[in-house]
Amino acid sequence: HLAPGVDVGAMARGIAGPTTWPKVMLYCVATCAAALFVRMLFGLIGGARAPAQPRAEADVGYHEARLLAGIALLMAYGYAIPAIGFAWSTAAFMVAWMALGGLRRPVAILLTSAIGTAALLYLFVKVSLMPLDRGKGVFEQATVALYRVLGIY
Repeated sequence: HLAPGVDVGAMARGIAGPTTWPKVMLYCVATCAAALFVRMLFGLIGGARAPAQPRAEADVGYHEARLLAGIALLMAYGYAIPAIGFAWSTAAFMVAWMALGGLRRPVAILLTSAIGTAALLYLFVKVSLMPLDRGKGVFEQATVALYRVLGIY
């Protein structure tokens, strides 16, 4: 959905523009859905065996408190993006999400968060030319500094 009067063609550099990322993701979702459909179809034709019985709840490791914490974390991430910017909120979200998921190796958490956030910034800001929230006040200045260090600006 684009606002009326937005000239997306003028914003594009080469083949990439602000609508490139959403279109590519929709094509990827459609491709995955088609692959799953074909896999299920071959399973039906080949006489796939009945699905295994679900394991008991204790075996699955399901924790309702962790589920609620994950939902709260996602909501906090959505609210944090306009205030502290996409870069800083994404890095913090990734750290918190991995810690919530049970990963306890600080170096792995920090490296994954830093590399993952940098990759997303390059993809969205540099390649897809999407104007992401930079935050307000000191966070906006920190985001611009980060973009300069990464060579995005």
